[in-house]
Amino acid sequence: MSGLTGTGGAGALAALLENRDRFSKLADKDFAAATGILVRKLMNSAGQTSDDMIALRDAVGTDIFETELKRLSAHQARLLARRLDKDVDDFEVSTAGAAAAHIRKVMSGEATVTEVAPADNTPSDPPTDDDTPKNTYFGRKSFRAGN
Repeated sequence: MSGLTGTGGAGALAALLENRDRFSKLADKDFAAATGILVRKLMNSAGQTSDDMIALRDAVGTDIFETELKRLSAHQARLLARRLDKDVDDFEVSTAGAAAAHIRKVMSGEATVTEVAPADNTPSDPPTDDDTPKNTYFGRKSFRAGN
């Protein structure tokens, strides 16, 4: 679909909505599908904040928002969760379902940002096990027969 129409994309959608009685072949499910595409586009776009996602959910309704949240791939859901909470642990968003749950927590205000404790920079003694390999290289050489 080209954005170069006479009325433009948003104008075309507005014209369809204004003339719903004339275009009765377009049911509510068709408008919900079009809205879902736009919601998913907004979820995948960079720069979204939790306030933006809350406003989006309030604008389109919980049903459409939740449906599109569940349709995100694991990668897309993980990226959205990391955009909303920069300090989220990788384990908490390891799957699409876990990332969606974390997104819901952030949007409801239940997620607390965890502060990372400062690392202890004290050098530790190297292991003294006799089992440690003498050559720590573990590349192609280790897969050759006889090594």
